[in-house]
Amino acid sequence: MRTAQGSATVALITASGILSGMANQADLAFNPVYIGLAIGCGSKLVPWMNDAGFWIFCKLSDLTEKEALKTISPLLVVMGLTGLVVILIGAKLFPLI
Repeated sequence: MRTAQGSATVALITASGILSGMANQADLAFNPVYIGLAIGCGSKLVPWMNDAGFWIFCKLSDLTEKEALKTISPLLVVMGLTGLVVILIGAKLFPLI
């Protein structure tokens, strides 16, 4: 969603709207906060040039578009995947906190 549309905020709101009904109706074995955290980490993945944050990073850092893609894309992928792993571990160790 973020890659196609470009906005992490819109991706967060859309995913939250889709999953909120399922989280309310399901008997979850973990706290619903973990779903929100996973949505936040998922909004980091696959940044592209249609994202406003990409251009802010690119212009404030005085990088070319190619340099910014080589820098910000791997960084955000690592941030999103690391966050997901931490959330999965937290949901296993502390499910109902």
